[in-house]
Amino acid sequence: MRGQLTGVVAVLLGVSLLVLMAPVLILTRADYQHRALLDAVTRAQGLVPVADTVAAGTLPTESMDTGLAVSIYRPDGRVFGVPAPLDPKVLAAARRGAATIGLDGRVDVLLPARGPDGGSSSVVRVAMPDSSWERAALGSWLLVVGLALALLLGGVLVAELLVRRQVGWLHALGAGAERIAEGDLSARIQPGGPPEIHRVGAALNRLAVRVEHLIEAQRVRSADLTHRLRTPLTALRLGVDGLPDRTAAARLDSDLIALSQAVDEVIRTVRWSREPGVAEADLVAVASERVRFWSALAEDTARVIGIGAPEEPVPVRVSQSDLRAALDALLGNVFAHTPNGTPMWLIVTVAPDGGGLLIVDDAGPGFPPAAQLGRGRSGAGSTGLGLDIVRRIAEESGGSMRLAASPSGGAQVRLLLGAPLSPDVARQPEFVSE
Repeated sequence: MRGQLTGVVAVLLGVSLLVLMAPVLILTRADYQHRALLDAVTRAQGLVPVADTVAAGTLPTESMDTGLAVSIYRPDGRVFGVPAPLDPKVLAAARRGAATIGLDGRVDVLLPARGPDGGSSSVVRVAMPDSSWERAALGSWLLVVGLALALLLGGVLVAELLVRRQVGWLHALGAGAERIAEGDLSARIQPGGPPEIHRVGAALNRLAVRVEHLIEAQRVRSADLTHRLRTPLTALRLGVDGLPDRTAAARLDSDLIALSQAVDEVIRTVRWSREPGVAEADLVAVASERVRFWSALAEDTARVIGIGAPEEPVPVRVSQSDLRAALDALLGNVFAHTPNGTPMWLIVTVAPDGGGLLIVDDAGPGFPPAAQLGRGRSGAGSTGLGLDIVRRIAEESGGSMRLAASPSGGAQVRLLLGAPLSPDVARQPEFVSE
C-alpha cells in the first residue's frame, strides 16, 4: 500500500512538472535566440559607419569566441572578415538598402552602408551558427531539468515520509488487532495518527477490555460454581463411607469419584483457559478467607483447622482466584482422604527469596509409599487433578510444590509461590507508530 501511494504521488508530481517545464524550455530557447540576434544587430550597427573605410585584414577571418562571424561585402566584390558565402539576390537587395534581420529564421543580420556619394553601398553581415546559442540554452535547460528532478525527488521523499507515517499507524493498528484476534486480550493499541485511525484504535482497546471483563466474569462464575460443588461432594463422600451396605457404598463411591473427576476437570479447564496478565494476591488474606469457607464442613466432621500467619500481608505472584483454587484443592484433599476428626494446619510465612511459603499439614495416614508425586496423587481413589492444578499454579508463579510427611505423621504439602513482578517487568508492551 505504501509503495502504491508513493508511486501515485510520484506520477502525478512528475506529470505536473512536465507540463510546467515544457513551456519554460520553449521560452528559454527562444530567449537565447533573441539575445543572440540582439547582439548581432548591435555589432552590425556599430560597423555600419566604418564599413567603407575599414582596411583589409582588420576584421577577424574566423568566428569570435561568442560565435559571432563578421563579414563586410564591398561594392567591388571583395569580402573582409569571415568569407561566408551569401546568396547574390539577398546581397543585391541589401545593396539597394533592404536591411535583413533574422535571415531564414537564423541569427543572421545584414545592414547596408551607403557610401558618401549615395552610390552602391557595402553590406555588413553579422551571423552566428545555431550551435553557439543552443549550447548556452542547453545549460539553462539542464538547470531547469535538474531543478525539476530535485523538486520531484523532494516531493516523493515528503510523500514517502507522510505515507510511511500514516501506514505506520495502520500497521500498529493491524498488529494490535491481530494480537487481540489471536486471544491476547492484554494487547493494547497506542492511539495516534489521523482522527479516523485514532478512533478505531481507541474502539479496539475498549473492545478488548470489554471482552476481557466478560471472559473474566464468566470464568469467575464458573470457578465459583465448581468450587461450591466440592463441599457437598466431600460431604457425600463422607456420608457414603458411613453406609453399612459396603456394596452400595462402593458403587456410590465410584460414582462420586467420577463426578469429582468431572468437577476437577471443569475447574482445571476454567483455570487454565484464562488470559495472561499481571497477577498478585495476598497469601495471608486468601488463606484466612478459605479457612473460614471450609470451617462449616470442618465443624460438621469434627475437624479443627488451625492457621498460623503473620499480621502483615504476604504478596505472591498469583491471582486471587488462582490462589483460592489452590487452597480449595489442598483442603479438599485433606477432607476427602483423612478420617473425620483429623486436624489440619495451615502455616503462612514469607519465603527467603521473596514471595510466600504455604504449608498444609494434617494428622491423617499420610501419602501412600507409591504416591506419584509428579502427578500429585494424594491417596487412594484420588484423581490427582486437584494437586496437579496446585503444582501448575505454583510453577506459573515461579515457585514449586513438594509433598512430604508432616511432623504429626500425616501428609504435608509445601507450596512455594513466587514474588509479584515489578511494574516495569509486568507492563505489557504497547504498539507505536513507525
